[in-house]
Amino acid sequence: MTGRYLNPQHNHHRHNKERSKSFDKQNHLRNRSQSIDKASLWKGALTKELDNNVVVQMVGMDSPNHTVFARVDPDCAATSECLKSVPLGKVIEVMVDEGWKNVVKDILEKGVHVENETYPSANELLKLGSVWLCNEAAYCTDHNAHARRLSESDEMDTPDWKDMTLRVYYVPERFFVAYEVDWTKYCKGLLLDGCTSAYIGGVKQHVPMTGLPDKKDGVLVYENDDIGYTVLNKPGGMPTNATKTNHAEDVVSMYGAALKERRGDKAHTKHISIPLRAETEMNGLLLVSTKREFCTYMNEQLDSARSNDLVAENIGGVAKTYKCLVCIKNPADIDRIEKLMNRDLTHWVNVKSACPKTFSRTKPINTKSGDWQKCVMRITNIGDEKFRAACVSSKYNDSNDYTLAHRLWGPQMEMPAEVLGVSYVMQIDVQLLTTKPHQIRGQLAALGCPIVGDVNYGGGSCEMRMHHHMWQRMAVQLCHLEFNMPKWNEEKTALVATDEKCTFHLNTAWWTEYLKDYERFV
Repeated sequence: MTGRYLNPQHNHHRHNKERSKSFDKQNHLRNRSQSIDKASLWKGALTKELDNNVVVQMVGMDSPNHTVFARVDPDCAATSECLKSVPLGKVIEVMVDEGWKNVVKDILEKGVHVENETYPSANELLKLGSVWLCNEAAYCTDHNAHARRLSESDEMDTPDWKDMTLRVYYVPERFFVAYEVDWTKYCKGLLLDGCTSAYIGGVKQHVPMTGLPDKKDGVLVYENDDIGYTVLNKPGGMPTNATKTNHAEDVVSMYGAALKERRGDKAHTKHISIPLRAETEMNGLLLVSTKREFCTYMNEQLDSARSNDLVAENIGGVAKTYKCLVCIKNPADIDRIEKLMNRDLTHWVNVKSACPKTFSRTKPINTKSGDWQKCVMRITNIGDEKFRAACVSSKYNDSNDYTLAHRLWGPQMEMPAEVLGVSYVMQIDVQLLTTKPHQIRGQLAALGCPIVGDVNYGGGSCEMRMHHHMWQRMAVQLCHLEFNMPKWNEEKTALVATDEKCTFHLNTAWWTEYLKDYERFV
């Protein structure tokens, strides 16, 4: 992969903002009058002539969200035989070359920085799932247009260019952290006492010899092929499911490819889904369904709780505890947060609001302005055995506090804690009693202690750099997961709950090492 990419402000770490602000040509075309012909949509298009009088048209090359629409001009001077012989890969390649010219122009004129391996080639765009084939006529007539995501196997296909166009995200979202772990191996923490554990029906599970990790740490915590589920240790900074611009670097795709690699095509499961929601930035235990029956079982457990509006020790038989590292701006807040331990903390969130979502301690009187839903969580633990909080604010650049701040937020700012107004960081355990979007992040921010690395809610930006790549990470980890162990019914057609438990636990997070080093010098 060649190194061509505009400055980091345009990279995948802004994908949430770009997604909300991006120009969506699909909706734009659907809202047009039915009388508008297709030719008018390509007025002013950038053109590139190929061999045999074939002309490629491109619209949106300068779009802020790097979305380009490209096609072979059906009215060019090329013969019908030549038009029919132009493959998809060739059109994408032309578009990539023109996109690179725009990047070079920006570099020369503005002196912007170029990141390695984030401006993919035509073949790599297809591998990532960043190219869609659209029916242009359907858009122009306000019909429900159908777009199909293309893959590497479609590179040499030759569509009917009279009625088809390509939608190409030529600078797609990238999630390089997906390659920092081995999706075919088990976690190293399972081999260490008190680090990672899996108990099924009270019996501790052990790592099979064939699954021992090698150079990279593995992500597997437990696999059950009979019931149809897997528990992973998800890296933070990658989505669970495919995005609009990337269908390769998400949990479902990476784990699916690993299963195929380990078991071959015959044993490759056709069903992989995520029954329990996990945000892109979060890391830790993640439940993956490999059989539809297990996914149905988990959904039934959760739906039963939601229908009764339950707020209990767990939700539908599922107990989840998160380990978080939060920002403390005022030292007095340490005592204040400690007094909130083991109490049900309630807020209301407007789930329809944009990120950062709006959280309120009381339900607004005028609820017509949004969909306000109740959030309840409980802080179950604060600090560790040695100290409640660690100081990150210091005037001296050789101090332990200064070092911890830079390990958490990165070396880009000279004094990151002071810039954020943070005096201490404190580790807390949080149990969710309801499941709402951004619940932990929003509720902790509403309490005045945002999560370290949660830039949207006031916790600053934590950048991780490795192997010439960069991604954002947030100090929140699902460290404890427990649910009722299911079993097959007599007909082997559905799963039913038993009284035994499946329990999984992580005792370390990515910031644990930083806190331990801090403790040595306190």
